[in-house]
Amino acid sequence: MPAGTIETQEDINQVVAQIQETIQAKVQAGIQPLQEEYTRMAIDVREVLAASRDLRRASLHHPSNDRPRVISGPYQGMDALDLAVVRSLLNAQMRTPQGLNYQNLERWQERLTAALDSTTAGAGDELVPTEEARQLWMDVNLQTVVASLFPMVNMPTNPFDIPLQLGDVNWYPGTENVATKSTTPATAKQTLTAYEIVAEVPWSLTLDEDAVIAMMEEVRRSLTRNGREVMDDLVLNADTTLTNNINADGATIAATDAGKAQWLLGFDGLLHLPLVDNTGQANDHNAAVSDDMFNEVRAKLGKYGVRPSECAFITDINTFLRSQSISNLRTLDKYGPQATIRTGELASVEGIPVLVSEEMLLADTDGKVTDAGNGTDTGRLLIVNRNQWRKGFRREMTIETVRDVQKRQNIMVISFRMAFMERSGTRSSATHTALQYDITGVA
Repeated sequence: MPAGTIETQEDINQVVAQIQETIQAKVQAGIQPLQEEYTRMAIDVREVLAASRDLRRASLHHPSNDRPRVISGPYQGMDALDLAVVRSLLNAQMRTPQGLNYQNLERWQERLTAALDSTTAGAGDELVPTEEARQLWMDVNLQTVVASLFPMVNMPTNPFDIPLQLGDVNWYPGTENVATKSTTPATAKQTLTAYEIVAEVPWSLTLDEDAVIAMMEEVRRSLTRNGREVMDDLVLNADTTLTNNINADGATIAATDAGKAQWLLGFDGLLHLPLVDNTGQANDHNAAVSDDMFNEVRAKLGKYGVRPSECAFITDINTFLRSQSISNLRTLDKYGPQATIRTGELASVEGIPVLVSEEMLLADTDGKVTDAGNGTDTGRLLIVNRNQWRKGFRREMTIETVRDVQKRQNIMVISFRMAFMERSGTRSSATHTALQYDITGVA
């Protein structure tokens, strides 16, 4: 089945199964697949990931979810989030109307007000911003692969303290009518600190109501796509180090560098722990993919790797494809009716889901991404206990638009405030996350 024809979850299962069957058949025949074949299959995997996100998004938008929508008029079919983007642009035009047709702006405002009323069911305009934020956040979170793995904490303040796990309790033999010696368990807390990340999108100064309506679907897709990309990138790759950052080894980067600045947000992500904080949790595999590759890195988790339901493997596309020759890897079509499929999950090993993330890049032989280009592209396989990390949001995604007459642009500003931390409070000794790096033969 061509990947471009994927429309259902069954289609996704079928494409993944076909990829595995193709690779395994060649391996069993003693034939190594050509690089061109791997490149073609990598494209299929990307389309599978995109289709998986679209299916989840479509299910959220389905009428059965009772999401209020505009019934008629120019905004027919739009929900509160679509209208929020339109209103943000209109408000910018109304604040600085020089050079615009004011009658057109008034007509735009009247139509938009009517549309907003029809989606809030008389709840009042003051509730619309809350509904907009909730819907945008649901859209973005549905599309994340890595960030959605971890429990979320709503932060009433910034910073916000959360309790850590209690220490062990002592047990003694009991004697009737005699009080047992009590234990005061050790307690501790960890502080979530949210950091703001912001993007600006310029629009034409002459953007009118009809143009906004026509381009709304693409606007929404762009917002959710970029939101989930940067969120997954931060959870995986965040590193506050300016020089020899794990994503830009061999260079010094700044908070103004396009495509790199987001890593400096303010906290360190998953990969930073085994690569920098506790290097004993990283293993230089220095070999091709293998069955034992998964168990070898899982063993580093100790007690944190016992329950498959608490763990997840995260890998890059190339390593996932090469792993299709491993007999222990089960693809979606083999899961059975009890499978719980999340975005990005294309296989499992011993009950632990294998998620493929486009934000997990090929690295150099030391497990870090070299800024000027890796000397040798190698794969990486991360395993994490999902219960040992927390993500928090002090402010979910917001949309604001300003009008810059000098530049003849409307500028849409999208931002959110996010925190991410591991629960033990001591990253240098934490053993709940581990990395297999220098997986050869994947590029």
